[in-house]
Amino acid sequence: MTWLELLAAGGGVLLAAAAQYTAGFGFSLLGVPLIALALPTHDAVIISTWLGLLTNGFQMSRGWRAADRSTVGRLMAGTVLGIPLGLVVFTRVDESVLKAVLGLTVLVATGLLIADFRFRRAGNGPEWVAGVVSGALSASLSTNGPPLVFVLQARGVSMAVFRSTLAVVFTGANVVTLVGFGFTGDLDRDTTLRSLAVLPFMIGGVAIGSRLRRLVTESSARRLVLGLLATAGGSAVLSAVIG
Repeated sequence: MTWLELLAAGGGVLLAAAAQYTAGFGFSLLGVPLIALALPTHDAVIISTWLGLLTNGFQMSRGWRAADRSTVGRLMAGTVLGIPLGLVVFTRVDESVLKAVLGLTVLVATGLLIADFRFRRAGNGPEWVAGVVSGALSASLSTNGPPLVFVLQARGVSMAVFRSTLAVVFTGANVVTLVGFGFTGDLDRDTTLRSLAVLPFMIGGVAIGSRLRRLVTESSARRLVLGLLATAGGSAVLSAVIG
């Protein structure tokens, strides 16, 4: 990795980490496409998963008590079920197709949340579905946030519960995904070293996000979540179109 590639990838990691710590998600959504500007997408996915484990684990350690334990259990169980599917997709399905489907789905979901969509009926089905889809996306595109964000926002949970619940689920998903990458032979020395090389940028992003979090209100944090979702959906569609 050249110095220019290191700075480009590191800048993407810094921005993604700052967004993650402020809003509670967004590391992979922003990190993968930004890192992929400097490095192959395959490497960007694995680097994002390594660093995501660290930043999500840090957030989980600081906000574990605020997490909704029952929701965490359902989302994690669904995620574990979805990861094997994602590993198959990662190796067999064209990446542009995946990005197009993901982008269009995220844009529709964002529109529903802007329209104040809520799950009015009791039942745990939405969490199970979101978990399975999230697991599949985690292993295929390292972008597991949108379905989890959608279901928690549609439940109307507070931002404290939102951030903490996502941190726990993301940490578990990162661990399982990395184990899966190990079985498929996708983990190697080069990507591990590249992950270590951009680690200082991630630490800087977390420090920035920690300061920003103190400045945002509940309503502004929700607007930031919707903005990140819309940006992610639009960038995925654009990336699929331009190849």
